[in-house]
Amino acid sequence: MTPEKLEETYTELLNEYLFGGDDETALYNAYEFSRECIREKTGLEEITAVHTDALGKLTEEVPFQEIPLIVSKSSVFFLEFIMNFSLVYKEYFEMWERTGMELRDAIRETGDALIACLNLDKTIEIISSLIQKTAGSEAIIIYLLKDSHLTPVYTENVAGDVLPIDLSTHETLVGDALRHAEIKIAITPEDVSKRTGVSTIKNGTTPSSAIGIPLIAENSVIGAIECYYETPYALSGLDNEMLLELAGRAAKSIETIHQLKGFRNCRDLDWITKEEAVHRCKIARRIILGEGKEGYCALNRVCNGLQGLIEHLNEIKGEEIGWIIKWLEYLGDFELAALIRAKPEKFKELVYERYNELKDFAF
Repeated sequence: MTPEKLEETYTELLNEYLFGGDDETALYNAYEFSRECIREKTGLEEITAVHTDALGKLTEEVPFQEIPLIVSKSSVFFLEFIMNFSLVYKEYFEMWERTGMELRDAIRETGDALIACLNLDKTIEIISSLIQKTAGSEAIIIYLLKDSHLTPVYTENVAGDVLPIDLSTHETLVGDALRHAEIKIAITPEDVSKRTGVSTIKNGTTPSSAIGIPLIAENSVIGAIECYYETPYALSGLDNEMLLELAGRAAKSIETIHQLKGFRNCRDLDWITKEEAVHRCKIARRIILGEGKEGYCALNRVCNGLQGLIEHLNEIKGEEIGWIIKWLEYLGDFELAALIRAKPEKFKELVYERYNELKDFAF
């Protein structure tokens, strides 16, 4: 999919949702387009960039008092659009099961789908299945990192309870994997017993070997994985590079879930006060236009220009409206300039009204 088509279609769908009056139809059309995005291998980063750009343009076109609602409602649309990916990522995994494609290609496609999933529990379940099939292990534990502790969040074929691991107290298999950002191996039953907390796997078997795999995303350490084997010979066929690639994609999918979790708060907007809406609008403008950039400064420029104009407003005569319009266009407020051009007899009232609108939003 070309960037032009992505931008054009997404912007059209967003406008349909915001202004079309039929939310259900708009969301269904967004669902169909999200399927096309996955088929065309469009990345989440590309969609986010298009959404941010579209929202930035919208805030320039709507009245300032409507910006908080536009920002909030568009965030709901963005969340719904991204969540649609979770309905189709399972198809990639099933394709991986059915076909005889090369393992590396299947991992790459499934990894791309995992990045789009927003259900953490389901994502971890899929990660477990993929890692076990790739590593050929009999049992698995997935840990997530929090406050220097690795907390087990998923186990399969492991007997007994699995306790959290304090990384600051002693060396462990997964701790070594995280410290060195590479796969670590315990090759004997004694080594497994010493460096892991697992003594028995399925059917009461003692694991003969194990591996520790780091889960490290682009911007954070997510956790680690332990895989257990009945025999040490199973380790001889491991493709460490492939395992690390899959683990990196899995970590990125979990990181994405954490980053997008906050958008869910946009669903319930009843509690937002006027002051909170103004505050959110200011933050959104910083994000969209860039703090200290030309677009960000335009609001201050218009507000300050209007303030200077108001000081001499009573001295201005009707025949001098032409230069007021040119002044407003120079400041960048083309909407107010157009209003005064259409209703010149109300120019003083319009200037005061716009200035009072901008005072709450100016920095």
